[in-house]
Amino acid sequence: MLLIDGVKYELWTPPSEDEFERVVKEHTQDIFGEQSIYLDRRRKLKSLSGVGSIPDGYVIVFGDSPHWHIVEVELSSHPLHDHIVSQVGRFISGISNPNIQRGIVNAIDEEISRDGFLKLRLRKAIEPTEIYRFLVDLISKPPVLTIIIEKDTEELREALNTLRYPQIKVVEFQTFVREGVGLSVHAHLFEPIYTPLSPPPPPQGLTLGKRVIAGKVTFEELVSAGLLRDGQVLYFYNTRLFKDERAQVIASSNQLKYEADGRIYSKSELARILLIKHGFKHDEHGVAGPKYWKTEDGKSLIDLEEKVRSLRGDRG
Repeated sequence: MLLIDGVKYELWTPPSEDEFERVVKEHTQDIFGEQSIYLDRRRKLKSLSGVGSIPDGYVIVFGDSPHWHIVEVELSSHPLHDHIVSQVGRFISGISNPNIQRGIVNAIDEEISRDGFLKLRLRKAIEPTEIYRFLVDLISKPPVLTIIIEKDTEELREALNTLRYPQIKVVEFQTFVREGVGLSVHAHLFEPIYTPLSPPPPPQGLTLGKRVIAGKVTFEELVSAGLLRDGQVLYFYNTRLFKDERAQVIASSNQLKYEADGRIYSKSELARILLIKHGFKHDEHGVAGPKYWKTEDGKSLIDLEEKVRSLRGDRG
């Protein structure tokens, strides 16, 4: 049982691995950091051959220390030993083959080339290095094996010990749902595997959907205050309103779903990408996302957030 401001939350058991993976995918940047790209097996790299087993996903991490992860999303109720040792073990044993490495590079490069925003984001982060050369260098290094599971168990640890692979990360990703409401109102508990560039300020407390730094306003707070609706469309704004640049509010995860590519972003990350796309920005430094979003009737997200701060007493 989890108690938040007198409200009870119960531990959620995913009904299926697909459902658990859907929840995890909404928070890959919270797990791996904003300087990461998650590629889903079900939509990505389908043409990849020559590997005995394909993992659930791949994560490319750029920045000061580029590396990559192969990701397995698991349920503790499944036969972990058989799955991890047999399937993941075959993949790991195959990736030292230069031909297989080249196949992985080609498949990832092909998927990035199909996605203009993904390509722009990576190119800006690694320039002047070409994307293909970056991928060749990256995939030549051993990946980190990352297991994301709703409950860390002794069986999992035994399976990983059998695998005898030196670079393994385990993320216990727990979800608590509001009593009597269900998954529509929830809180996640997990430990990110990236190191923030600078220590964040102390949090005010556990918030719904994801961790929020003190002073920040979540979409759920805006929805609760009647200032936004869950699923409402926001429009990118900088000097003018861009009617074609639309993103839907996902209150439960405090993120935006960009309609042009269907991907999930933080409000600041998507604002930065669109500023670069439209020529307003030429570097990878972060931006204050709320100032770049407006509702259809012209209400600025930053002004709406100020109303919430005033209601909760953050502003004198």
